[in-house]
Amino acid sequence: MPYSVAAVHAPPRRGALRLLGLLLAPLAFVALAPLAGAISIQIDYSYDTLGFFGTSQNPTPARTTLEFAARAFTPFTDTLSAIQPGGGNSWTARFIDPSTNTFNNVPNLSVPQDTLVVYAIARDLAGAALGQASPGNYLFNSSPTGDFSAAVTNRGHGDQSLDFAPWGGVIAIDVQNNSGVARNWHYDLSVEPAGNDYDFFTVVTHELAHLFGFGVSNAFSADVSNNAFTGAHAQALYGGSVPLASGQHWASGVTSPPFLPGTQPKPSLGPSLSLGERKLFSPLDYAALADIGWQVPPELLGLPADFNGDAVVDGADFLIWQRGYGGFGGTPGDANGDLFVDDLDGWLVTNYLGSQGFILEALAAAGVAIPEPAAAALALTGALVLAVGVRRRHHSIMNEVTINSCSHAKLK
Repeated sequence: MPYSVAAVHAPPRRGALRLLGLLLAPLAFVALAPLAGAISIQIDYSYDTLGFFGTSQNPTPARTTLEFAARAFTPFTDTLSAIQPGGGNSWTARFIDPSTNTFNNVPNLSVPQDTLVVYAIARDLAGAALGQASPGNYLFNSSPTGDFSAAVTNRGHGDQSLDFAPWGGVIAIDVQNNSGVARNWHYDLSVEPAGNDYDFFTVVTHELAHLFGFGVSNAFSADVSNNAFTGAHAQALYGGSVPLASGQHWASGVTSPPFLPGTQPKPSLGPSLSLGERKLFSPLDYAALADIGWQVPPELLGLPADFNGDAVVDGADFLIWQRGYGGFGGTPGDANGDLFVDDLDGWLVTNYLGSQGFILEALAAAGVAIPEPAAAALALTGALVLAVGVRRRHHSIMNEVTINSCSHAKLK
């Protein structure tokens, strides 16, 4: 059955978040409905012929992690026209199976308003690809009305070179390496991968961004000049045009502000991934999606989880999240701007603890328009500093060999 990740607010099933487990004990988990205005991602596993993602009653770790990763995009507040075939309006949704390079056809797919349908499949992908993704294609089976045509082609958003909005698409995950041996995937969200595993969360988040148009849409191409990305949000954050690798990824040396120089993380949408490496979806990645038309909350474009606006993610920010947990509608502690304070916000805080960024006032004085999170103006109500360990990111010299993390079909 299709799955709406916008309605998922339970903690990850794969391992308890060690720090969160202690602090959430006195808090009651609350059932949260999707917020009006936020998009939904409906994941369809009906083409998962290998059973890689399990079932809704018995999900595999791959399914749980994919659904958690999809929440990186559900805070977007775009209005997407529903696709409702009927009468003289008939169409076929099409998506590529990369293992055969052929289309799967879904006649008269109904897509609810503000929803993307993502087909999740697992295949033995060619070459060294860990995953592949692309937006969906379509065919009209009859002459559509203007409104129906607009809904199918770009969800009512008009010119695709200015604003990209597909009906959905496909994400394919590799199951075997080049030697025919089962791929070593790391699914645990609470710890970083070991040196002989690839991080599943990193790969599927990266791939979903391509489905959302990064590197493959007309709106993205419109902001490319001299093999660099020139979108306004990305340039403001990066301080100029952002170098690209072959047009579909950030160049290998690109890192993401507004973190301090020397501490800036690699963005998710770089060209490669090392064994044992985890990449979070960075402000620079979000800025590019904003440039191709997605309505990205400002919290995702600044220093993540810096709730008090002091350019440091520390115990004070964690305390704000802890006190706000379970709140909604602007409660302090909302790291991703979806107007809920939940487990995902806590996961972001723990992953960014110790991060430092530019003082936003200094950036503004320099003419760099970095939006400040809405919660940044909120004052701390206590002086407790939690004694939490900062997770050190390390990279073994044995894992310096990287492989291409994906390959993509251009939107047709």
